[in-house]
Amino acid sequence: MYSYENTVKYSLDSLPFIRDIIYRDSVGSTNVLAEELARTGRGEWTVVVADSQSNGRGRQGRVWFSPSRINIYTSFILRPEISYEYFPAISLLAGMVVAIVIEHFVNMPAELKWPNDVMVEDKKISGVLLALGTDLNNKSYIVVGIGINVNSDTKEYPDYITTSSTSMRLLTNKVFDRSSVLNYLYTVFHEWYNMYCVHNGFNGIREQFMRRFKMTGKQVNILNGTEKLSGTVEDIDKYGRLVLKSNNNETIAVKSGDVHLI
Repeated sequence: MYSYENTVKYSLDSLPFIRDIIYRDSVGSTNVLAEELARTGRGEWTVVVADSQSNGRGRQGRVWFSPSRINIYTSFILRPEISYEYFPAISLLAGMVVAIVIEHFVNMPAELKWPNDVMVEDKKISGVLLALGTDLNNKSYIVVGIGINVNSDTKEYPDYITTSSTSMRLLTNKVFDRSSVLNYLYTVFHEWYNMYCVHNGFNGIREQFMRRFKMTGKQVNILNGTEKLSGTVEDIDKYGRLVLKSNNNETIAVKSGDVHLI
């Protein structure tokens, strides 16, 4: 009898770098659970996978819709031996890796919307959530959370995101084995994570990221809490910050925020 838990563990056990696999049929949030584990000192490549989430989280405190039996919800712990200033851009690394994975399975180009939204045909197919902290021994950790719309259909989406979201199944009319997608996701992430650490940050992944980044030269509004910035996208710097030329001709490096094309 098919068991998602068994197929996940069998698939990820084949990857020698993965230290531990924690599976839950249902969890509030894989990120919250992974953060709890990280704070108690769990090691790098401790992986959490859930079949569903009751309180899935996206960026800026948004809800990440997480029904059972159809999509990927996973979080994992990293403890990179690099300068802390390069930690935040691992969010961009995660988005880039997801784009590579989706392109592999659906044979269609994916685009990256800074910092880490993955889009296909102008619709969102994945989201990434990064959490930074220190454990009880005052050692830094990163928790990377990834949600991928794999086999969902429009009837599984709430009305407010139906028109802005897509899935691998909707793009191809195929049903995918989630454990195979997970295996490829972690395989590719491990490869590019090593590249990221060796080259100290975004410059190690710049070529692959920028190939999928179509915002250069576009005018944008960026909202970060109550702060609003407007300008033209010029580049992404080595720390993963979005470089803007503001409307009064100042160059600004933006660490975080919601980007809206004008």
